[in-house]
Amino acid sequence: MTFEVFSSTSYNTVWTTKSDVWVILNPDLNPWTEKIDWSLGMLLRRSLYRLELSGEAAKNPGAPILLGAPEGLPASRVLIMPKARGDDAAWLNELAPILTKMRVSMATVFAPKEWRPPSLKVLTEASRGEWGIRWVESAG
Repeated sequence: MTFEVFSSTSYNTVWTTKSDVWVILNPDLNPWTEKIDWSLGMLLRRSLYRLELSGEAAKNPGAPILLGAPEGLPASRVLIMPKARGDDAAWLNELAPILTKMRVSMATVFAPKEWRPPSLKVLTEASRGEWGIRWVESAG
């Protein structure tokens, strides 16, 4: 069996390719937060608002948030990484244990426009061959 550690895809293609989880890096700086899907955007904003109201956001600021995906997404879960930084080693080191624990094989990553995909070396070291990522290229 061939396993892909990294692939790049377009926004249009991502809707026809199944993934275990969609990952949204730093939603405050990320244009994908609004563009992906209106129901996902609303779910994200509502979840963040509820965390603020409950005080959980203050207790554990920047903690990743795992949500069930709205119907129609080609992934069953969405992982929000609120405080991810543009350095690939930093966000991958935070993401790697989560994806390993979730036992995913492929995660689709939506990053802010200015961010670049991780190097294959950094990604291979982080995943240890247990999972891979599909990087969604920014449109424009």
